[in-house]
Amino acid sequence: MGVRGTRKRAASDVLGAALEVRRAALHAVRGAGGVDGVLAALTGVIGYDHASLSRWDPLRRRHLTLVSSYPDRATSYTETRMHEDPAFTLIRHAPDGIRWWYDVPGRVRRASAGFRDVLEPLGVADGMSQSLVAADGRYVGVLNVSTTRGRCDEAPVRAVMALLGECLAAVADPLRRQPAAAEPAAAREAGSEICSVTLPPSPKAAPVPVSGEPPPGLAEADAPLTLLARRTAARRPLPATVVVPHRRELLELRVSRQGAALLVVCRSVARPAALSVREVQVLAELTRGRTNREIADRLFISARTVSTHIEHILAKLDVPNRAAAAGRAAGWGLEPAP
Repeated sequence: MGVRGTRKRAASDVLGAALEVRRAALHAVRGAGGVDGVLAALTGVIGYDHASLSRWDPLRRRHLTLVSSYPDRATSYTETRMHEDPAFTLIRHAPDGIRWWYDVPGRVRRASAGFRDVLEPLGVADGMSQSLVAADGRYVGVLNVSTTRGRCDEAPVRAVMALLGECLAAVADPLRRQPAAAEPAAAREAGSEICSVTLPPSPKAAPVPVSGEPPPGLAEADAPLTLLARRTAARRPLPATVVVPHRRELLELRVSRQGAALLVVCRSVARPAALSVREVQVLAELTRGRTNREIADRLFISARTVSTHIEHILAKLDVPNRAAAAGRAAGWGLEPAP
């Protein structure tokens, strides 16, 4: 009787921890929390030593690390070589998408560079890899967990990890990670505030710094970011947020009323969906419905190069055409540089 009661309590504890993982995942998908919170919550399910959550990039044919506590060498292996490992083939074809260390046949472990050259030198005693698949069948990423403290594949843990696959896939899926209301989807947790300025009622008056150092585009009355902020206030209900490529950065401008003036908070944000600087610039131009030739003229590149960038954009966003890509970008608040 006492043993059964202990087991029930252990299973209940694991289930409660799994619910915390699910909450953290939902927060990350909605833009209300970071991906690191998901791994932090996962410690309640598996007392791991190392863990990582990675997104699959179908265009580059590699994994992109969202968060990891593995050493750099192991992270590099996951990103660039794991998808070619024979052990990974087993993971992808597992019925529930999960392979635990002890479920991998010895011959496969011996042939696996991941086991032989990465995990064993770390002193890993057990762990698991979970293939993350979206509801529409797309492979979107992988969760890796390792421990040096003995087996971690108790029955309750196995059960809840299978149940967590859907919410973990949503975190890795770039199509599911949407912003909270009125915020862009461009990786807010990676951003850092650059400055805050107020714009006086007169359009001829220069911005007044509140905090930080305004970038050149927001330092003068006729500077491009200043004009964009005023244009945003004239065209949209406030508060409003726009995201704009500026030089080699992607900047987020949050515009709100402050009496008769405007308050503009500017910060740098990460590029969404692993887009390059130039791809973000091209995508921003698409939100204006511009042709390849018009985009080429504005960005001082060839129309053929624009076409190539658009192909890459469609693949990374996993959308069928440029109109869908433009709609996605407009939803983020992405606008071309003034």
